[in-house]
Amino acid sequence: MKNIALFSVVAAFSLTAVAAGAEKRPCSEITFKEMPSLMLYGDPERFGPEGHPFAKDPTVIRIGGRYLMYYSVCSYPKNKRPKGISKERANWWGAIAESSDLVHWKRVGEIEVPGAPAAACWVAPCVKKFDGKVHLFAQGKKTWAGKPPPNSVIWHAVSDDGIHFTLGKDNPVMVPKNEWSLDRSIDAEVYRVGDRMMLMFATRERPGAKIQQLGMAWAPYGSDYGAKDWTEMTLKAPFFKPELPWEMSCIEAPTVVERNGIWYMFYAGAYNHERQQIGVAWSSDGVNFKRWRDEPVFPHGKPGSWNAWESGHPGLFVDDDGRTYLFYQGKATLKGDYNLSCVEVVFRQ
Repeated sequence: MKNIALFSVVAAFSLTAVAAGAEKRPCSEITFKEMPSLMLYGDPERFGPEGHPFAKDPTVIRIGGRYLMYYSVCSYPKNKRPKGISKERANWWGAIAESSDLVHWKRVGEIEVPGAPAAACWVAPCVKKFDGKVHLFAQGKKTWAGKPPPNSVIWHAVSDDGIHFTLGKDNPVMVPKNEWSLDRSIDAEVYRVGDRMMLMFATRERPGAKIQQLGMAWAPYGSDYGAKDWTEMTLKAPFFKPELPWEMSCIEAPTVVERNGIWYMFYAGAYNHERQQIGVAWSSDGVNFKRWRDEPVFPHGKPGSWNAWESGHPGLFVDDDGRTYLFYQGKATLKGDYNLSCVEVVFRQ
């Protein structure tokens, strides 16, 4: 399998971790530990096509004594838009729930960013704590109007408490300009490597727009993380694309955690509705990734289970005690409504 190296693109990218981690190897085993009881969450105010509570695309942080989970909610059904909800707001949007134990969740509300245009609907959110702030990177449109409809791109907002957000500077922050992809970016993942923040995003090839692949950019740590701060690294080709049969035509939803000098990227293989499952890749420098196994590390559930059709769109969360959790979406049937769940991740050397 080919894994495209990025060092030629970032030759000047000095990392203190590279030299120390060059001889390191990934863990020999990744296992998953069930929660004390099944965590299963759907938004109680946004129902899916089957008429059940609906939620997908999870990401989690901890603020003080509570956990906050950010996720996507689907559009209201036609002719059922609540009074006082604008046409734009009735479409897909980002929402927030809270918990004290990672298992039982209560809806807080939908993501509010005063002054943000309707195009920034905060779908598929990536929320991380760093640089003394809570940072939200999420999917919206370049503009709300336009023919043909504008591609989805990544927007940025910041917060002190994880609930009240302020629109970041110079938005949207990632509109890819390279030789191989559409000017489209979704499923943001942001993580730190040395003195730089890395931004992964999913996009599709040009001109066919059939294959979902991953691009990457970096910004100086401590910057405003606006559009002018990000330098696109994957100018010639994606750094990760579908190659295995189970991945079909899609790699998306990357999420990264570092353990003992190795970066692990959990990712979704295959599109939604095509039996999406979760795989893992690893890197000794946080930039160049290769597959850890050729099979899904977290496949869809058994027949009859709540996630029998799909286990996808992973979101890793590291708690204050260092324990790592995998949040993910699932559904029971092809046309079923998405719910969210989680398991603990155990890395064995």
